Amino acid sequence: MSLPAAARLAIAGVALALAGCAPSRPLPADPSARLDPIAFFTGRTHGDAILQKLVGRAVKVRVDSSGRRDRQGGLILDQAIRKGGKPARHRRWLFRLDGRGRYQGSLTDAVGPVDFVSAGPRATIRYRMKNGMEVDQHLALQRDPRLVLNRLTVSKFGLRLATLDERIRKLD
Repeated sequence: MSLPAAARLAIAGVALALAGCAPSRPLPADPSARLDPIAFFTGRTHGDAILQKLVGRAVKVRVDSSGRRDRQGGLILDQAIRKGGKPARHRRWLFRLDGRGRYQGSLTDAVGPVDFVSAGPRATIRYRMKNGMEVDQHLALQRDPRLVLNRLTVSKFGLRLATLDERIRKLD
């Protein structure tokens, strides 16, 4: 017996919603390392990533960053982001240490403050984008101290819409 088209569509929607809520595995990290995001991102870094959206093909993303310290010991990080063959999009991060492992920050893509916590070899960054989507980002320092793995997820209403997996290499 075949299900009506509306029932099949509803089942597919529920399956997609559940898939979007599935937890992801933590990124591997060097347990003996300590990630200092200001030190790591001072100078030039380059990231190669794959962006996988809920619907559609995976897209290659390249991120070239240049970071410099500000007068208060924080970081100004300018980034050029290239998705597929599109022209570069530019954004700027500003953040400074605000206590034990916590940073206060802002980002041109974000509405309101950026929550940034670093502990051992890992860091977590959370913010809301101007279009209402939530970003949850995890950084993990590797045994090679010039390499950080980044997993970024974008969600709305609890549904995961996209995931980006990136390898960020310190060039300076």
